[in-house]
Amino acid sequence: MVREKHGLAVILLSFLLMGMDGAPRESVDNRQLEERQTQLAARVETLKKEQAFLLFQRTLATADSKYLILDLQAGKGMLKYRGRTLRNFNFPLAGKPLPAALSNGIISLTGKLDGSPGRRQLVFTDPLLTIQSKHVSPSKAKSKQGIHIALGTKDLSAIFYALEVGSLAYILN
Repeated sequence: MVREKHGLAVILLSFLLMGMDGAPRESVDNRQLEERQTQLAARVETLKKEQAFLLFQRTLATADSKYLILDLQAGKGMLKYRGRTLRNFNFPLAGKPLPAALSNGIISLTGKLDGSPGRRQLVFTDPLLTIQSKHVSPSKAKSKQGIHIALGTKDLSAIFYALEVGSLAYILN
């Protein structure tokens, strides 16, 4: 009787185990592993960008120069000096939407175009970025390419006189 119960249990167990292959479980595990690797690669990239930004701020916190931080997605900017914020400003992006290839990084002020308060411009290169008055349309700007940031007269004047050619800016995207 005990042997019959054991034999019946073995037969039932073998029927249950017959349909179970290892292949579907392995493909699910591989797919989950690939998704996890993609998530981790994205996280590593985010941390590298944050590290580069923190190193930029640390370097300029000890330097005797003013610099800009521009968050293009949020439309916000800061004029900073030795880690202190001198001025916060908001801006709508004038003209074209942001290029997809635009990445975080350091850019340098290569030119200051002086004129009346409504015609001043700051020109950065790599990528080409122009900060100008709201009163200048992108079609009348000296540079028709790149990204145009339009600021009010007071904000633009403060930034224009604070920065010198060669000053740095950091683009957050």
